[in-house]
Amino acid sequence: MPNVQYEDNIFMDGAWRDKGVHISDLFHAKFSLMIIQCLVILMVTRSVGYILKPFNQPRIVADLIVALLLSPTIINKISFQNGSEMSSMTLYEIIFPPMSFALVEIFGFLGLIYYVFLVAIRLDAKVIREKSVMVLPVAAATVALPFLAVVIAIVIFGLAAPMEDDSFRPSRRQQATFTFVLGFALSVPAFPIMARLLAEVKLPNGEIGQIVLPAAMVADVTSWIVLAVCFAFVGPASEALAPLWVVLAGACHVVVCAFMIRPLLVWLGRRTSSSQSVKIEVMGLVIGLVPAAGLSAAVIGLHPALGVLVLGLVVPRGPLTAALTQRLESYVINALLPFTIISSAHAIDVLDALTTSAEESEHYTLSLVCVAIVGTLAKLGAGMAVSPLFSLPHTEGLSIGALMNTIGPLEIIILNTGKDRKIFGDRIHGFLLIWSLVSTAMVRPILTAIEERKLRRSPAATYKNRNLQLSGFDSDLRVVACVHTVRNAPSITSLLQLANHFPLSVCAVHLAELTSSAPAMLIVHDAADGQRTLPIGDIHTTTSSGLDNQVDSQPITSAFQRFQQRSTNATVSSLTAVSSYSSMADDVFRIAEGYRATLVVLPFHRQLAIDGQMEEINPNVRSVNQGILAGAPCSVAVLVDRGQLVDLDSKLSKYRVALLFFGGPHDREALLYASRFSNRPGVHLTVVRFMSVSQPHTPKAMPAISMARVEQRIDDEYVREFRQQYASRASVAYEERVVADCEETVAAIREMGGAHNLYMVGRAPGGDSTSVLLASLSNFVEFKELGPIGDLLVSAEFSATASVLVVQQYSGDQQCIWDMDEISSRSGGMARRDGYNVIRR
Repeated sequence: MPNVQYEDNIFMDGAWRDKGVHISDLFHAKFSLMIIQCLVILMVTRSVGYILKPFNQPRIVADLIVALLLSPTIINKISFQNGSEMSSMTLYEIIFPPMSFALVEIFGFLGLIYYVFLVAIRLDAKVIREKSVMVLPVAAATVALPFLAVVIAIVIFGLAAPMEDDSFRPSRRQQATFTFVLGFALSVPAFPIMARLLAEVKLPNGEIGQIVLPAAMVADVTSWIVLAVCFAFVGPASEALAPLWVVLAGACHVVVCAFMIRPLLVWLGRRTSSSQSVKIEVMGLVIGLVPAAGLSAAVIGLHPALGVLVLGLVVPRGPLTAALTQRLESYVINALLPFTIISSAHAIDVLDALTTSAEESEHYTLSLVCVAIVGTLAKLGAGMAVSPLFSLPHTEGLSIGALMNTIGPLEIIILNTGKDRKIFGDRIHGFLLIWSLVSTAMVRPILTAIEERKLRRSPAATYKNRNLQLSGFDSDLRVVACVHTVRNAPSITSLLQLANHFPLSVCAVHLAELTSSAPAMLIVHDAADGQRTLPIGDIHTTTSSGLDNQVDSQPITSAFQRFQQRSTNATVSSLTAVSSYSSMADDVFRIAEGYRATLVVLPFHRQLAIDGQMEEINPNVRSVNQGILAGAPCSVAVLVDRGQLVDLDSKLSKYRVALLFFGGPHDREALLYASRFSNRPGVHLTVVRFMSVSQPHTPKAMPAISMARVEQRIDDEYVREFRQQYASRASVAYEERVVADCEETVAAIREMGGAHNLYMVGRAPGGDSTSVLLASLSNFVEFKELGPIGDLLVSAEFSATASVLVVQQYSGDQQCIWDMDEISSRSGGMARRDGYNVIRR
C-alpha cells in the first residue's frame, strides 16, 4: 500500500478527474477517512457483540474488546510494504493517522455527555427515598469498604505512582493523588451495566434488584460529584485558590440549572401537557442545552460530564424525559458510545502493561494485579457484610458484591482523566482497561451460578403450594394474572373479584412484545402513582431502555389498582415483562416462581369482536399460552372472555357460574377455585357432575386399586366435602347428570345453554367414565389448550355466549405419593382418609 499522508483536504477530487482515484486517496481527505473510521468501529463493534451474544455479556464488554482490538496492541503489528519505497506503515497508522484521531475523540465525547444525560434523566429519587434505610448503607459500604481496601493494599504492596519521566519516585502529594484516583477507579460500581445484568437475569422485583439498583444510583451520582470536586483540587501548588473558585463556580452552575432551567422546562411541560406528544421544539431545546451544560462545566474547570449530569437531574420527570429517552437512546448507545470506549484505548499498547520497564521494581506489575484483586474481593466482601443487616442470606450478599464489580463509562472517565492529568501513564491505563474487561465479564457468570445454585438448593418446602389442592382452602391465594392488551384487563379483574372474599394476592403482569434491539426486561410499577419504573434496563444499559415509553402499561395497571381499591382482601403488585414472544413463557415461569404463585391466569388468544364473533387478535398469544400450559410451575387457568365478565358489579343479583365436573385432578382444581366464589354476594354457583351409566356411585371393595379407581375415589371425597360445606346455601346448587355416551354428554351441556354467565371446567377430565363420555369428542378438538369440554363451550355449536374458564392443575414432572391425611390437611378438609395411599401423576 502506498505511503498514506494525512492532508487538510475535506473531500477527494473525485473519480472522474484526470489523475483518477487511488485507494490511498481515501485516507487523504478528512471526510472519507472519517467515514472509514466510523465504518470500521461500528462494524467491528457489531461483530464482536454478535459473537458474544450467546455468552450473555453486557454491551460494554464488547466495546472494551473492540477498544483493545483497534488499539496499537493488535493492528499496530500488521504492516504494509510500500511497493516503490523501502518503507512500510502499520494498519493502525493507516486507519488512525496521528492527527485524525481527534474525529473519533469528538464522537466519543458527544457519546459520553449524552450518555450521562440519559442516565441522569432516568434516575428516580422516589425509589431512593422509599428505601433509604437499606439503600444508603449498601451504597456507602460497597464503595467505602473497597476504596479503603485498595488504599491499604497500595500502601502494603508499595505501589508507587509513575512519573512523566518514567521514574517511580513521586512526592507525597503525587502519591496521595495516585492512591485516591486508583482507589476510586477500582471501587465505584456501574449502575447502568448492573441494571442491564439484573434485567437479563430477570431479578429486578426481588430483594437484590430492589436494593442494589437504588444503591448503585446513589453511589454513581455521589461518585461523580466527589470525583469532580477532587479533580478540581489536583493541580500545581501555586494555584492554591483555583480549586475554591472552581467549587464556587460549580455551585453557581447547579443554582442556574435548578432555579432557572428547571422552572423553564416545567413551564414548557405544562403548556404541552394536554398534547399526546412533546413538541419537537421543546426536545430540541433540551438536547441543545446538553453540550451547553458540558461547555459551562469545562469553562469552570470541572469535567463536562458533571455539568451534563446536573442538567439531567433537574429535567422534570414525565412525558419530556420519556420522549427524550426514546429519541436519543438508540442513536447514543449504538452509534456514539462505542467511540467513547474506543477513544480511551487510543495510542495505548496494553501489552506493555504486562512488561517491566527498567525504572520500575521487579514486582511492580504483580503488585498492581494484587491491588486490583483486593478491590474485587473487597466488593464481594462488602456485599456479604451488609447482607446480615437486612436479614438477607449470604448468597444474596454475594450477588450484591458481584454486581458491584461491574465497570462502566464512569470508570472509563476516571481512567482517561487520570491519564490526561498525568496521574498514571499508559501502562497503568492499559492494565486498568484489561482489568475492567475481566471484572465486568465475570459478573454475569457469577450471578447466574449463584441463582442456579439457589434454585438447586432451595428445598421443595419453600414452595409447596403450587396448586389449590396443596395450598389449603382458607390460605392466601397467590395469583399471577397475565394481560397482553388493555382489553384483557376488565375480564380478568372481574374474575379475580369473584374470589376476593378470601385472602388474595395478585401479581398483574403485562406481557409486552419486544420490538427493538434493546434487551428484555421487567418494569416494576408503583401503586401510588400508577407507573413508576424501577430502573432495570440498559441505556447502553440505561434503566429500561426507554421501553416503558414504547409500551403503555398505564391503562392496565390502573385497572388492577381499581380492582384493589374495590376489594377488601386483595393486594396487587404490577409488572411489565418486555420480551420476545418466544421467551414470554419463561418470563412467566420466573415471575410465578419468585411470587410463589398458586395459579396463573391467562387470557385466551381470541377476543370478542363488535359483531359478537370471536376473532383472533394475535396468533403469537396462543403459542405463549401453550408454552405456559406445558411448563408452568403452578396451576394455570385460561379465560375465554365473551363479554360476560365485564361490569360484574352491575350483575351481582343474577351472575351465575356453572362448574362442569367430570372427574380428575384438573376438575378438582376447578372445583376448589369455584368454591371460593361461594361467599361472593349475588353469585350463584352450580356444580354439575357428569357420571356414566356404568360408573358406581360409591366404590366397593377393590382388591387391586387402579389409577382410575383411585382418581374416582378422590373425586367422591372432594364432591362429598363440597356438598357438606356449601350445598345447603341458597346460592350454591349441586346436580348429577347420568349419561351413557358422548352424544348424551354433549346434549346435556347444550341444554344448559345460556343459563349461566361463566362456565368452569378442567382442561383434561380424567377417570374411566371420561373415556366413555368424551371418546368421540376428543377427536374433534380445535383448541387443545382448552381441552374437549372447553373447546366445545367456545365452539359455534354451543349457542350460548357465556365466558369460559379452563383450569389445569399443576402435577409436577414426577410421580408423587401422598398420604390421604396430608391431602386432607392441605386441602382444608376437602378430602378424608380412606385407609390407603393415593398415587397420582
